[in-house]
Amino acid sequence: MSTTATDHLASIATAFPKRRMSVLATGKPNLMTNICLGLLFVALTAVIAYFMVPDLIYDYKVSKDPVIDTQSEIHGSCKTRKFIFVDCDVKIRYLATPGDSTIKEIEHSFWFVSFSPSMKTEVLRYRKDPSMITTSMATDHITNRFLMILGFGLIFGALSTSSFLVAWQDYKLRSIVKHKLILKPILVGVTKIENERNVTFETYTGGIKKEHSNFLRKNERPLFLSDQSAVAVAVGVPETNYFILLDEQLTVLDFTDTEKTEIRKAIAA
Repeated sequence: MSTTATDHLASIATAFPKRRMSVLATGKPNLMTNICLGLLFVALTAVIAYFMVPDLIYDYKVSKDPVIDTQSEIHGSCKTRKFIFVDCDVKIRYLATPGDSTIKEIEHSFWFVSFSPSMKTEVLRYRKDPSMITTSMATDHITNRFLMILGFGLIFGALSTSSFLVAWQDYKLRSIVKHKLILKPILVGVTKIENERNVTFETYTGGIKKEHSNFLRKNERPLFLSDQSAVAVAVGVPETNYFILLDEQLTVLDFTDTEKTEIRKAIAA
């Protein structure tokens, strides 16, 4: 940190209120947003399990003792998405048993990952139960399909866990800041601002650099030392490792008009 920045911090600290202050904005998204995201990812995991796992188990069972059926008809198509995801929808017209005269129809959908999928397929029946019928393409990619379902399940599971963890941390933070606190200013280095509201910044504690982020309210801007500087002012929340960026209008904390004037003088000095 430069000497100028250090001097600025000393001036700001001198002008900063020594009283207990109320936090009016934590810099975190709405608590319910993270809870809803967590529930959404749980729902997506459940949808994958509900629609894909039963078909996978069905095809796995047929693959253990398959018999090729040359009399049945296959209709449908496979589409390649994003170069590697193959999505197949097939319709099989078949006789439940060789002596049956009634034609039945079954629809089958499955996904798998392949860089160069073969579109050739045959109808397979389960020897022990000929009423169970599928395609060789579906059984050939059993392991592939299992890994894809597992992968999506782990991704959505991780995202839901992360969302609930962030919601829990947000809840604990809100429990702390609902009381008035003694807050001290700190200078931070803003490294990135995305979508005009999501601010990433760095702090140095004991020579260790840590990255943090704040979600600004609409039309807010961090309180920079100057228009040309990436150094902004934040406050640390006691009993946590969390920092709240001050906004340009000084509305994040319950500053009085006099306190706002003194802080702006300290920054401009």
